[in-house]
Amino acid sequence: MLENIALIKEVHEHLPTKSAQAEAREALAKIELEKISLFRVNMCDAYEIFCVSLIRAMMSNDKRLIIISPLNLLDSLSSIDDLVDIINKLQMNKDILILDTLSNETHYKEASCNIVK
Repeated sequence: MLENIALIKEVHEHLPTKSAQAEAREALAKIELEKISLFRVNMCDAYEIFCVSLIRAMMSNDKRLIIISPLNLLDSLSSIDDLVDIINKLQMNKDILILDTLSNETHYKEASCNIVK
């Protein structure tokens, strides 16, 4: 997982491997997932893979991030607040848009992010 995340900085910013991996490890630590640093994909659950994908997106130079149907991807998230908490812990400096279908509207009632019709 660590190499997977670090690869973004290594390829796009020509950052040395050790520096890129240090940034990746720091991001994993922010969300208490440093333990998966040396795991392979088949050793991770859906939540861990999603978080690694989120960190990879954070490491990219893109200024916008779109997350589509997060509660369908992650059964372990009970509300949008859990996802917002992860994003806040990562201190992402991006415009983030979270899209979900109306079939999940009940997950968002009374949440900090309401569906606009």
